[in-house]
Amino acid sequence: MKYLVKDLEKILNAKKANITSNLEITGIAIDSRKVKQGDLFIPFLGENVDGHNYIESAFEKGAAASLSLKDDFVSDNNIIYVDDSYEAIQTLAKHYLESLNAKTVAITGSNGKTTTKDIITSVLSTKYKVHKTQGNFNNELGVPITILAAPEDSEILVLEMGADGFGQLNFLSKLVEPDYTVITNIGESHIEFFKSREGIAKAKFEITNGMKKDGYFVYNGDEVLLKTLVDSSEINATSCGENSYNDIILESYTITRDKIDFKLNISDEQYFTKLKGKHNLYNIMFATAIASKIGLTNEEIRKAIENTVKITGMRLQSIPYREDSLIINDAYNASPTSMKAGVDVVSSYDDFDYKTLVLGSMFELGPNEVSYHGEVGEYISENTNDIDLVISVGELAENITKQIKNDKIKTLHFPTTAEVSEYLKNNKHKNEVILFKASRSMKLETIIDEITK
Repeated sequence: MKYLVKDLEKILNAKKANITSNLEITGIAIDSRKVKQGDLFIPFLGENVDGHNYIESAFEKGAAASLSLKDDFVSDNNIIYVDDSYEAIQTLAKHYLESLNAKTVAITGSNGKTTTKDIITSVLSTKYKVHKTQGNFNNELGVPITILAAPEDSEILVLEMGADGFGQLNFLSKLVEPDYTVITNIGESHIEFFKSREGIAKAKFEITNGMKKDGYFVYNGDEVLLKTLVDSSEINATSCGENSYNDIILESYTITRDKIDFKLNISDEQYFTKLKGKHNLYNIMFATAIASKIGLTNEEIRKAIENTVKITGMRLQSIPYREDSLIINDAYNASPTSMKAGVDVVSSYDDFDYKTLVLGSMFELGPNEVSYHGEVGEYISENTNDIDLVISVGELAENITKQIKNDKIKTLHFPTTAEVSEYLKNNKHKNEVILFKASRSMKLETIIDEITK
């Protein structure tokens, strides 16, 4: 981005400005410790921190200007006075996005947002200059920051959008006005805020509210809640799934340790991916739909999928363990739906002699949190025949192992991750695969760090 300070005064409809030098703005910073030369510093007022206390520090590090919410803030440097920092960064992001003339892809869903973002970016990057959301910058602050970090020659922006309340995706969608939108699935994440899966579906569907009139919506057509919403709307939509009524259909697949071979109805060719889990075949179908609409051929898409191997860490991340074993680090976050998917990944492997699941507590599941954990245990009991050991960690997670009634599956519970680490270090098995899955705050990756020292 490149703006002159005087340009920002107009764009942000500033109350007033103290412009001592009409410098060029080339970036933004909300943390004074991360300011780069030419940045616009944006202070925020919090309960315990006042960003205005760091404005002069930002100038010392090279900031070209700073916003201020305080009319009486005085500085010898460029200060633009505004009413609201959030509104200012959102207004600037919208202005910059319009100047880029880039296509935008907005992605949401209960699970799989980040992986789908990574796959779409990987495929589209074979032909276009693509900028994507970094980390989990997917809210009313993170999305504008992502936009403003886009290089001026970006042709496509792939933006992840999250929400834990109604109206949030409506706002972000109207801010971005995406050309393409994706909903990966409807699970139970944040159900305490939405009350039901129906509520989650309605909130996620808000991502289409700001979509351009000629835009396209890509979604999981096997999810009845989404299909119902699409059928009652007039938006252009492409459905993906296993059911025969979908536009892109997963016709068959074969899972091995190193790859998944699969067939889609849109091509006579066989596809393969090195990404793990059947659920990633859905994410691949979403990417295929988007890439096809943007202009890639089926063959270009197929080759790009085969070469997509790197996704954001702690999402079914494979870590070699000892001489003959494997750790699957899927510990970034968890919901009942994604935890069952992780179980399916381990169960699908036929070439391990011992299979262990380390499952931690899941949060933000509302008043039914105990039963949601129990459902995972019941799922393991009824749908897997080759899991050898399930270890639960955390108070809520104990409800998983309590509901495992299959005598062939050994169950253990530990209150802390340290106890799990100690157990795994003292109880090793040859040719073993171990899955780690839990909500972010459980930090199960600390167990991995400990046992792989």
